[in-house]
Amino acid sequence: MKIGVLTFHGAHNYGSVLQAYATCRLLSKWGHDVQIINLRNQAQKDAYRILKPIQSISSIPHRFFTLIIYPQLKTRFNHFERFINKVLPITEIEFRNSAQLRDCIFDFDAFITGSDQVWNPSCQDFESAYFLDFVSKEKLRIAYAPSLGKADMTSDNKYMIKNLLTNIDFVSCREIEGTKILRGLTDKPVTHVCDPVLTLKQDEWAKLADRQTDIKEPYILTYFLNNNHGDRNQVLKISHLLGYRIIALNEYIRDYANPAISHRINSSPEQFLALVRNAAFVITNSFHATAFSVIFKKPFYTMIAANQNVPNNNDSRKVDFLKLLGLESRLVPNKLNITHVDTNIDWESSYEKLNRFREKSLNYLQIALQGK
Repeated sequence: MKIGVLTFHGAHNYGSVLQAYATCRLLSKWGHDVQIINLRNQAQKDAYRILKPIQSISSIPHRFFTLIIYPQLKTRFNHFERFINKVLPITEIEFRNSAQLRDCIFDFDAFITGSDQVWNPSCQDFESAYFLDFVSKEKLRIAYAPSLGKADMTSDNKYMIKNLLTNIDFVSCREIEGTKILRGLTDKPVTHVCDPVLTLKQDEWAKLADRQTDIKEPYILTYFLNNNHGDRNQVLKISHLLGYRIIALNEYIRDYANPAISHRINSSPEQFLALVRNAAFVITNSFHATAFSVIFKKPFYTMIAANQNVPNNNDSRKVDFLKLLGLESRLVPNKLNITHVDTNIDWESSYEKLNRFREKSLNYLQIALQGK
């Protein structure tokens, strides 16, 4: 079967490109001919520009800092573009918006939308096309593990999504809370499924990972989305308690003056996998860094907001995932005073739960591809 996949494959984000890779790898293993429909709107491209327009005088110091570390940022940028254009099986034509997709005739037998936050209207990448509204009703239209991003949603967005869901034949969602929301917006069954990165096992990710060998001593890997520096006092405290150095994947001005922190901001997706695989401990606020910590069985802490009722909180995806695996003890609220670091995790129990979740998710996708 020829399958077209629509997802956030073009974001310069480790989780985005690796979940896109996982979806295509899984479908190819099942014998399908897979291509990612190369939709990259201008808002997404602007979000990952290295040198963004200066908005105010207060942003000038950051511009100077960006220029100082520009070579590393450019290396990272090139790594992502290489992965997107050479590793992922994208269409030759690059589409800029939903309208261009409606004007194109595709020869796919089935279309899959997801994963990542493709159904989050707040994302700059959002397009109605991620609800496959450009696809003929004669074609098979499947949603695999799309995310709404956050548990709360405006009534206007709910109304929009309710109408767009009519374009989907088989509906699923990556989060439990999102699944509940979608069930209230459609009469179709909505299945809770795992993120695509969890459909591939550790040995497959190890093959893609870079053969990194230059870091000899144990280290803590830190990775925070949106250049959110997290609670640095917590990170430094954990480093002190464990006696491990810190390797950071994000660029913060103040960190460069701290000898306890080394930087790998120019890392490729393959190097990101290696850094997680080889870490002694991982600290993150990223769903996908959390998922890969589980995949590689690495002790980790996932940082969440101290107040879960704050507006625009998107912690639900991490909370749901870790509760499902019985690993909610790895969730650490910001500002929590850490006095002890627990590195012991019952991987046998959590992996049993993960394997059942994976099997359920794969079963959903196989049945959907049969059109049943």
